[in-house]
Amino acid sequence: MTELEESRWRPPRRFSAAIVSWRADQIVEPVSRLRFLRRSAAFLSGHPIQRTLRSAQVRHFSALLLALGLLPIPIVSDGAGLKRTAIQRLAVGPGGQMAKVWQVESTDTQELYSNGLRIEKRYQLPRQEPVAFVRYRTASEEQERRSTPYGIVFHTTESHALPFDETQNRALRRIGAGVLQYVRQIRAYHFVIDRFGRVWRVVPESEPAHHAGNSVWAEDQHFYLNLNSSFLGVSFEGPSRDESGQTPVTAPQIHSGRLLTDLLRSRYQIAARNCVTHAQVSVNPDNMGIGYHTDWAANFPFEQIGLPDNYQLPPPAITLFGFNYDTSFRDATGERLWRGLDAADLELQSAAVAHKTNLAVWRSGLVQRYRRLYNLVRQPDFSLEGN
Repeated sequence: MTELEESRWRPPRRFSAAIVSWRADQIVEPVSRLRFLRRSAAFLSGHPIQRTLRSAQVRHFSALLLALGLLPIPIVSDGAGLKRTAIQRLAVGPGGQMAKVWQVESTDTQELYSNGLRIEKRYQLPRQEPVAFVRYRTASEEQERRSTPYGIVFHTTESHALPFDETQNRALRRIGAGVLQYVRQIRAYHFVIDRFGRVWRVVPESEPAHHAGNSVWAEDQHFYLNLNSSFLGVSFEGPSRDESGQTPVTAPQIHSGRLLTDLLRSRYQIAARNCVTHAQVSVNPDNMGIGYHTDWAANFPFEQIGLPDNYQLPPPAITLFGFNYDTSFRDATGERLWRGLDAADLELQSAAVAHKTNLAVWRSGLVQRYRRLYNLVRQPDFSLEGN
């Protein structure tokens, strides 16, 4: 859009719901329409026509999400004096159906599954006492526990990646072994997929791994804080980006990643929405910024792994707890996650309008809620039940 065209769609100084609605209808390109609605939303708080305008904005917001490939659901109360909107699930794409996968055989060194997946056990840690996986009800903040994980976080090991070539076989094996030894030493991930596509179990699935740190995710009625205690960690050997800005994942890694994802989803009934990248969930409580870790901030092959493109989902850290992001994170994400960020911004603005307040006040309330929960969850043996 040219500068002249851009200026044409600036919010009118004196406007009515009908004017904003008409102008939004004239903008065919979805992202430009989003920009216009975001600018218009800044004028809404305290405006005498905000109630009338709100319905027009929500209608265009829904149309925009559909154009971006997302389905909206209505605003719902969370039971704590806050309301939110949520994206229920992507309308189209793989991941809706779980493939049935079962174990065929198991030895001391390896497991074989019905989809052809082989899990290597040479670096697996001795099993300890199982630890319950935790989530929280959005409405009541009540803690729920179960013996199986709720989701998967995809990572990269951030280790050095030589060219994937037969002349590098010895060095590739040596680097891979070093990575696995280090991952084992610090209990970093449940699974590592090496450059050759071999899947190594390191931390048993019934125990937490130290893979997510400070992190936030949510689904329709629940949220997750510190995903070490709720999600499995699956890491692809290699760095997040090479010199060209691409993640140098290999075709064997993608193939094995799909087989492993199918197994974990089948075994633990994990929803496609809860299969996300580290960059989508990582947060920094000190500055209330998302994307503290940026592995898989872009280029994760959701479709090839058999999942919907979850990059387009608004990060719940923003919509539920008021986190923000800087320009460097947005530059790192690429357009797919960039769309999710914009959808989250608009969802925040719409929620502020619905509560007849301005965006800064609304975000401040969400931040206070997060800090209260964060401080409580950090306490040893804390349970929200009864608090």
